[in-house]
Amino acid sequence: MDIKQLITFRTLAQEKNYMKTSEKLSYAPSTLAKHIRSLEDELQVQLVEYRSGKIELTYDGKRFMRYADEMLSVYFKLQYEFDQTKSAIGTIRVAGGELMVGFAFGDFFAAVEKTQPELTLQVNAICCARVPEWLNQNEVDIGFVQMLNTQESEGQQIVPLFEERLCLMTSPQHRLAQQEEVHLGDLNRENFSYTYEDCCFTDEFRRCLTQNGARPSSELFLGSIHAVINTAKDDNRICLIPYVCVPKVRQMGLVQLNWVDPFVIYDVILIQKGVYRSTGINQLIEQAKAYAAEVKKNPETSQIQLL
Repeated sequence: MDIKQLITFRTLAQEKNYMKTSEKLSYAPSTLAKHIRSLEDELQVQLVEYRSGKIELTYDGKRFMRYADEMLSVYFKLQYEFDQTKSAIGTIRVAGGELMVGFAFGDFFAAVEKTQPELTLQVNAICCARVPEWLNQNEVDIGFVQMLNTQESEGQQIVPLFEERLCLMTSPQHRLAQQEEVHLGDLNRENFSYTYEDCCFTDEFRRCLTQNGARPSSELFLGSIHAVINTAKDDNRICLIPYVCVPKVRQMGLVQLNWVDPFVIYDVILIQKGVYRSTGINQLIEQAKAYAAEVKKNPETSQIQLL
């Protein structure tokens, strides 16, 4: 029994498919099957079986999973402990929504690279909803995303940073720009610009509009937040901006509507479960937490709640 076999076992239990596990761990499916057979031969039990076209754990497989988790936990703790003497060098691949990695944490990433020249950050701006898939496929090492809750999935661990709220911004000439209170019902027949249709808070906001009887006159999904801001400014459209990003977007010519309906979002870090975290990644997580504390101290963004 070795660590590679344990990692194969746990990953196969998550993916329920040899091909997906092969893509994730970069082993041939035949090698993965040998790992599982070796474990079964050593334990003298059957750990996995095919059911309904998927690989599932047997009763003994579920029993063994508890011990596999414990052994891997100790293994990764040992790696982390003895990795502390090493410098944070190399490359860390980051993915997150453009508002998160470019606006909320853009200054943070720039400061990390400036103070740690031996560390390279590859920051990819994508839709937050797609970050878990990139982590599963080993396209990136860590995700910075905004979510509607902090409930963990089967494959990713969440490191919460802070709670904030979603805001609405538009051009200064918009009819609602000076309104004392704006409710969802006031947004009927308005024009909106969004980044991605599958963005979690975009999807939820559109659902809330419908629940409150508001039907948009026009909706654009533009991908780029800069394109969203430009159309909001030029065409009197409304866009969704997280609270911590409002100061920067205000500098780009938009104003914040006095939207009073509550809409909470969470800024978090996502990391893949069962994957070794280097010193660089662990340091980046701790630095991000410290940066969040600084965001809290800023009078323009002091309403966030640290988690």
